[in-house]
Amino acid sequence: MGLKRREFLQRSGLALAALGIGETAGWPLGDRYRRAMAAPAGRKLALLVGIDKYPTAEARTVRPLSGCVTDVELQRELLVGRFGFRAADILTLTDGEATRENIEASFADHLIAGARPGDLVVFHFSGYGSSVPPADPASDNASVRHSLIPADVALDDEPLNDLMEDTLWLLLRSLPTRNVVTVLDTSYAYPGHPKQGLLRVRSAAGPAGGQVGAAERDSQARLLNRNSLDPEELGRRRPGELPGLVLSAAQSSQVATETTWGGFSAGLFTYTLTQTLWNATATSNLKESLGRVAGGVERVAGPNQQPQLRRELPAPDSGESAISELQLKSPPADGTITAVEDGGKTARLLLAGLPPAVLKADAVNSLFTVLSEPQAAPENLRPRLQIRSRDGLRATAELQLLEFGDLPSPPIKPGQLVREAIRILPRNVSLKIALDPKLDRIERVDATSAFSTIPEVSIAGDEQLIDYLLSRVRDTTIAQSPAAPLMSLFQGHYGLFSPGQVLLPDTAGEGGEAVKVAVGRLVPHLKTRLAAKLLRLTENERSNLMRAKVTLAMLSPQSRAIAKRETPQTDGGAESGPMAIAAEASRPEAARSQSFGIPTVPAESRIQMRLQNNGDLPLYFVLFLLDSSGRPHVYDATLPPVSAASEGAETPPRQQRVEPGKTLNIPTTNGSIGDAPPAELSGELVRGPAGLTEIYVIVSHYPFTETVKAIARGLKDGGGTRKFRLQSLSNPLEVSRAVWEDLARASKLGVKRSGISTDNLALDVNAWATFNFICRVI
Repeated sequence: MGLKRREFLQRSGLALAALGIGETAGWPLGDRYRRAMAAPAGRKLALLVGIDKYPTAEARTVRPLSGCVTDVELQRELLVGRFGFRAADILTLTDGEATRENIEASFADHLIAGARPGDLVVFHFSGYGSSVPPADPASDNASVRHSLIPADVALDDEPLNDLMEDTLWLLLRSLPTRNVVTVLDTSYAYPGHPKQGLLRVRSAAGPAGGQVGAAERDSQARLLNRNSLDPEELGRRRPGELPGLVLSAAQSSQVATETTWGGFSAGLFTYTLTQTLWNATATSNLKESLGRVAGGVERVAGPNQQPQLRRELPAPDSGESAISELQLKSPPADGTITAVEDGGKTARLLLAGLPPAVLKADAVNSLFTVLSEPQAAPENLRPRLQIRSRDGLRATAELQLLEFGDLPSPPIKPGQLVREAIRILPRNVSLKIALDPKLDRIERVDATSAFSTIPEVSIAGDEQLIDYLLSRVRDTTIAQSPAAPLMSLFQGHYGLFSPGQVLLPDTAGEGGEAVKVAVGRLVPHLKTRLAAKLLRLTENERSNLMRAKVTLAMLSPQSRAIAKRETPQTDGGAESGPMAIAAEASRPEAARSQSFGIPTVPAESRIQMRLQNNGDLPLYFVLFLLDSSGRPHVYDATLPPVSAASEGAETPPRQQRVEPGKTLNIPTTNGSIGDAPPAELSGELVRGPAGLTEIYVIVSHYPFTETVKAIARGLKDGGGTRKFRLQSLSNPLEVSRAVWEDLARASKLGVKRSGISTDNLALDVNAWATFNFICRVI
């Protein structure tokens, strides 16, 4: 038999129970409605499986992985920290515990035997997947079958020991509740190589024969009997169809990947998903949240890994709900306290909710506020923790003494959530470039020499944290968009790639080009990408002082909202609210499957940003856009001077702003703003090839004085003829640095009050907000 149930109950695990967030307006799978779970006091059970320590099976290309156990930890902490799951109700199996027999026994003991009607059940698997050929290829129903590879994978001379997807379907059907979420950070199509660029692939080659092992056949027969099912019904099941809500890391023909994030490895899908859910609010929208996950995954892996959502609806006459609803038990957070030491003066933190770009930066001396219950101390009296060291997701922090007379610091304890207060960033941020291992020695030497002459660009090994990859354009190269054609091998030579080996737009050179020449040619692209990295390091939607909402809308050929972002409307106390998982009630006869909805905009359409100020002070803003060709643009918000400056005097630029309670359309459509001239057109025309476009909107109560000056220097006409429009920018890196300078100025008071002294950049997260949008031009 497998491990005893009580042994498992001492561990914990998370899952995706949050998968469906808030209102379902606009979500193709759902009507606009939500219901509470059938049993409000129902239990929440989870079984989480993660396998790194695989034995080597050469014939199937199975080798150890490095991020699956981290996936389980990330899921566990999210479920407990944000959704109120009891640790005793979460069972984890990692590495050698996750044998095929133990996975099935744990599913039966912990989930099937433990659940009751109306309970919520979560199953998560991180590890290798595979495709098993049909046992009888001549059969009319013959099709490739998916499988999950357990820790006791059959070696090359042993019978197949995979956990078949058919068996998982039967296990899920055996649950007494239909409120089930399955998360699969694995894939089934082996691409013929263990890595996609610098990302490790989580799929293995299929076995030579398609014969399922005896233990698996016995399990299926037992489960068929338990569910009173005809074996032919199992044969009619299509690959990928599972009961309940299923979240998969990729399409069945694609690969799921894992990567190094700076001190730790994790599944690209799981880490992006959990980080997004740490930041979800009670009003978060399912479509928005999953779109963020898809955008984060595609930014790294490209279009060859597109997460999938699938929902199998209950039968019309079953009386079962098509919606599961969870209650958020805490506010958005950046991490949790895992241990308290040194008499309560030192804390160990898991920073799973920080934006990935910020986590990658050295966060030593950053300050975090310990979140407390609404009835506890106000924010300025809550304990604060200052980071003293960090290793990947984990950090050691020191309790900062309060300076409010004789008031004692409230005690800190494990399980409390933490949120950024002061962000510390290094001033010398550089772009990390890896050299493709397939380049020969001379190419690598020449490339290293060429990059050494470029400021703020450095070479990193393929196991380190990488921003981009220098490689050749090959016949296996992936375009940024599935529909984008690639030049032939004879037309292109060196190019700049994402870590998942996706060619960045307009970076491929001519055939016969020397590598040193290629590096020199790429300098403008490198500066633009570094500028975007600096802006990404300001990503922050947590400001308690900003009351801002930004909507990306399409005006033509049809009018609709594409995506929205907003700062929390609470003071950071405990937040409670429903997160609904919806399914389409009007079509109960079929399951639905689709990619996670990165927002899309057609080429030649017109788009507009709408910035709404819900606060009591004016909002100043900066809008930066990196289009699908990789070219930088900025919105020129400079107002003409009130009066001409005296000779020899410098008049500080005035900046367009949004007054309290007002909404500004960018570009404007309602005549003039202040003493600015009226807009020429409604919206901005979307141009460029198919691919991803990235937009940053940065807001503050302080004017962006240095940024406005830098923008004026980077516009072809100094911004004189196209005010209040998006314009091409020649100096994106200078503008990004100016944004940092302005945010540092806006943060001075908050940093001074915190008592932090540092030579690095110190930013008060309440002094600004940065919203990031990723959309696809089609």
